[in-house]
Amino acid sequence: MSVVLEIDGLEVRTRGGQRLLRGVSLSVETGETHGLVGESGAGKSMIGKAVAGILPRGVTVTDGSIRLDGQDLLALGRTKRRRLVGERVAIIPQDPLTALNPCRRIGGQITDRLIHILGWDAKRARLRAAELLEEVAIRDPARVLNAYPHEISGGMRQRVLIAAAFAAEPALIIADEPTTALDVTVQKQVLRLIGDLQARHGTALLFVTHDMGVVAKLCPSLTVLYAGHVVDQGKAARIFGPAPHPYARALIAATPRYDRPEESLLPVPQDVIDALDREVAQADGAHG
Repeated sequence: MSVVLEIDGLEVRTRGGQRLLRGVSLSVETGETHGLVGESGAGKSMIGKAVAGILPRGVTVTDGSIRLDGQDLLALGRTKRRRLVGERVAIIPQDPLTALNPCRRIGGQITDRLIHILGWDAKRARLRAAELLEEVAIRDPARVLNAYPHEISGGMRQRVLIAAAFAAEPALIIADEPTTALDVTVQKQVLRLIGDLQARHGTALLFVTHDMGVVAKLCPSLTVLYAGHVVDQGKAARIFGPAPHPYARALIAATPRYDRPEESLLPVPQDVIDALDREVAQADGAHG
């Protein structure tokens, strides 16, 4: 397998100097699903935004490299980087209602990538859009293509975003907590759908989530983050094994078990947090 995405020593800071990512390194191979997991604010989505080149205003990459298909994105000019990322990377965002343009029909929001990235004509793009909706198990795709986002359900909107992400056959898809806004039943369907499409298309998938249960089902490898710092990384079989890192163990224990509703939710122990804070402080001191 070839490496699609390689991140090495990535550091991201705010304009005021606050470190948001601390020397993050990871790689994702063709066809691989790699999970990014951690609590809210751990830096998971920040990694995806750094790859896509959509960091918030006042936030910049200050060190490290991001290679896509062997090309260092940070060494490219803005125009070349946007073109390469547009052709090779797609994003499945967290909230489909805000991600879709409420004033445009669904069809146009899928065909945009095919027309502007692949150079297809409108008729061919429209036919492919209908095929994609069928791939994501949407019945009556002709009706949905003509619908506005508010005219379809939340689960269908998320399926539309998944179809749009796979439309131009990207090398890498960044899925940023794509099931957070969905109920549990629809979450399961959408996760299975993403996994099936990813396997069928051979696309590399960077899956951002706070849910260790989702990671266990979907991601053969993962990176565990705390405060922008890599706590643990490797094969899921080891991290979910009998002797995981204390923070990974705490995240697993904190995951609700729907088959055991009587069990209490367990927060991450304070001694684990204290140890991580010391580790992060030492890393900050070492790098200045």
